[in-house]
Amino acid sequence: MGLSSRQFTRTRDKPIPTGRQSVTGTSRAKTLSPFRSRTANVLDELRRIPEEAEALEFLRGNNADVSMAVWNFIRLANQGHEMYFYDPKDKTKRMLDVEARWKEFASRINEISNAGLDGFIDILHYLAYMRGAQAAEAEVNQSRTDILDIHPIIPQTVTWEYEERGGRKIWIPYQQQQLGKKVSLEPGKANFFWVPTDPMAGDPRGTLVMAPVLQAIDFQMQILQDLQSVLHHQGWPKNDIKIVLERVMNAMPPQIKGAGPEKQQEWLDSQWQNVVNMLNKLEPDSDYIHYDDIEIDMNKGANAGRSLDVRAISELVDTQTLSGAKQMAIFMNRNQGVTESWGTVQFKIFVSGLKSSQRGSKRIIEGISKLWLRVNGIQSSPVFTHNTIDDNSEEQRMTVKLMKQQFWAISQLMNWVDKDKAAQEVVNAEKAVGEPSENIRVSLSYGGGKDGQQDNKTAQKANSRAGGRIEPQEDA
Repeated sequence: MGLSSRQFTRTRDKPIPTGRQSVTGTSRAKTLSPFRSRTANVLDELRRIPEEAEALEFLRGNNADVSMAVWNFIRLANQGHEMYFYDPKDKTKRMLDVEARWKEFASRINEISNAGLDGFIDILHYLAYMRGAQAAEAEVNQSRTDILDIHPIIPQTVTWEYEERGGRKIWIPYQQQQLGKKVSLEPGKANFFWVPTDPMAGDPRGTLVMAPVLQAIDFQMQILQDLQSVLHHQGWPKNDIKIVLERVMNAMPPQIKGAGPEKQQEWLDSQWQNVVNMLNKLEPDSDYIHYDDIEIDMNKGANAGRSLDVRAISELVDTQTLSGAKQMAIFMNRNQGVTESWGTVQFKIFVSGLKSSQRGSKRIIEGISKLWLRVNGIQSSPVFTHNTIDDNSEEQRMTVKLMKQQFWAISQLMNWVDKDKAAQEVVNAEKAVGEPSENIRVSLSYGGGKDGQQDNKTAQKANSRAGGRIEPQEDA
């Protein structure tokens, strides 16, 4: 994940840091207003932002495509989760009392948004997608008996310095806070968690995977502005008004004709302006009334022929936008005629990107859970699992669910697991309510007799003991 496990190992010979060392961002106001100002010219404002991450943040709130891309990523990446704690001496035995305590803890963290652990995971995925890394700090109380809260950190506020620790050169995270305060976030000084997105070799920082969309959105907005001008020029019907110069010259007064070219031009301009004023004063339902020195042709205009293909330009810009945002066309309300088979392949690639971010949040949540176990004095092995991103139909989901039930039923009948373990895995119950029926044993062994045939007499006898009845079947 970019940093070695030894670099951020928390050993028991080091006391757990208490309090909070980091801040979410280094330029946060003390008063948060519910009002958001509206930008008049989004493109000009975008071009004035020099930093890539801040430009992406600006587009998330001002560009429809980037906003939709973030919405899709966050909603698909978090399909719920399961958190299990296992006995360290028996990796198959869940510690349900510890899980109950964890649920209470998970419901009260991320206090600022009142969204609990689920909301915190959404923030982590957002940081991975838009900010290049997932970062957080756990705030431990002064008595080291509980974690007060988990605080996300904007990755762009963290700087890295190559320093020596214990005879080794490693990267140390720092945060330059307000008033010139520089805070170290290294182990032993802060409960800091960091997972970069697609880091480069030898570089603890992550990659801004959305950075390529900046050029595409800049081009898109410039094209839309240009198209707006073209549509205003070509999209409105126009009348061809012709002033017959020869007739106007014949109507020119003699004293103007003999006064020279300048006076003649002034008189012609005044006649032209009279026509313009007349047309501007016309009501939408008025008729044209004019002298025969003016000709009006309503069948001509600039919109008689198209000078460019807007659709071709739009498809070119859409391709760049989708590639930069790492999105599928169907998710961005584009229909490019992708077949169902090819769409399935595309969705699998997209889901692989989501799983990459899920692995990062899994690592952070499990790290936080280990710290939580330590401050609470509990010995356990935590396992955090994201729910599978569901792209199946209801029938397919039920089929898989029944297959899972059958798998654990067979495991119990084969004495591989006990009935309580099967009940926990299938219906998340603490204990089974009874023994399996002989009917279940018979139904699961169907087709296991000689030549693939069911032993009907055995099935009838077993079912009779269970209170049921199975009709004999004819031999095939």
